[in-house]
Parts: sequence; C-alpha cells; structure tokens
Amino acid sequence: MNTLTINNIFTEFEYIAKHAQQAHDMAQVHNLVGTSRIYSRSHKLDLRAISHLLPNSHFEKQKFAAITIRLGQPVCTVLLFTSGKMVLTGCKSVLDCVLASKQVFASMRLGFPGVVFTLECVKIQNIVGNAHVILQPTELLDLQKFYSDYNVYCTYQPNMFPGLIYRPPDMSVVLLVFYSGKIVITGAKTMSNVYDSWHEFSSTLKQYIRAK
Repeated sequence: MNTLTINNIFTEFEYIAKHAQQAHDMAQVHNLVGTSRIYSRSHKLDLRAISHLLPNSHFEKQKFAAITIRLGQPVCTVLLFTSGKMVLTGCKSVLDCVLASKQVFASMRLGFPGVVFTLECVKIQNIVGNAHVILQPTELLDLQKFYSDYNVYCTYQPNMFPGLIYRPPDMSVVLLVFYSGKIVITGAKTMSNVYDSWHEFSSTLKQYIRAK
C-alpha cells in the first residue's frame, strides 16, 4: 500500500507534465479507489447523526453499514463506516482523493465542535485507466494471435468473456484487451503505473492489428 505524501503527489504531477506532449497516446485514469480513516476518541462514529449533518449523504443501516456521501467538487463517492474508515471511489487523480478525504473530515470537525477528530493518511488501493489502439473501420485486434504468442501471460476465453486478460511480467497491473482496440488497465497503485504499462505495451499490441 502507498501512503500518500506531498512528495508522492508532486511526483505524479511531474510525470504527467513531462509526458504531456505525448498526451494523445497516453492512457487516461478512469477511476481511483482509495481509503483513509477518521479517528475519534469515541472509537465508533455515530453514522445516523453524521448523515443528518452531511449534505448529499444517504444512510440505511438495515441495508448497508456505511453512509454513502456524494461529493461534487471533487467528484467522488465516499463510504464512511462506524470504524471511521472511508472508501473513496470515482476520483480522477490522487489529489482529488486527498481533497475528498479532507472535505469530509472538515465537515465533521465543523459539525461536532466538541469532538476531536484526526485524519489518517490516504492510501491508494487501485487505479483503473483506459486506452485505445486507433483502428480503421476495417481493422481489429487479432486477440487469438496475441494469445498464441503470449499465452503464458494471458487468459482468453471468448465464449465466457470477450476480452483478453493480460498480466505483463514484472508489472503489478492487469490489462483487459478487446478486439475493438479498447484497453482497460487495472491493479495500478500509482498513476505512473497506468501510463508506463501502456507505454510499454502499446507498440507490441499494434503489431496485432489486422483487417476484419
């Protein structure tokens, strides 16, 4: 797990800025999943009271053991549990994940002035990205041929799932490859994992473009 620091965040931005000139060929981050924790001396949070405090929140204890909080800026859905754990989904960047955590934390400090809260560091659990191989209308990716050449690292069962699942050696990510040229990248812990994996994989994959 990566605990975020200011240096981590600036490193991510420096990477993006450095490769901005190749933006048209880069993968895009689609969804970032992170966790953090709001700690209080009472140890357990009163979710019902908090749900009345926070706007755009929903809590039905009998259905789900967490408050669902929908933030507009940054766009993020936060699940807050009685333990104080937060699960953050829908962010587009590491910074958005940090800001969403701090926004919920700040709202609770304002709403319960007599309670001491502390916010533990955000951890990135998974980053999902997407990319495309640009194809002509008469072209597709030959996934069967790719599987034949790289089957040690692949799973491909088109009768069960239309995409090829590729686990590149020496990388933590998993790539889902579709014959239309669409690529989904998952399992990344940093945004540079998404960009680097696609940078290394794209040139190889383009060799498997063929006519329909």
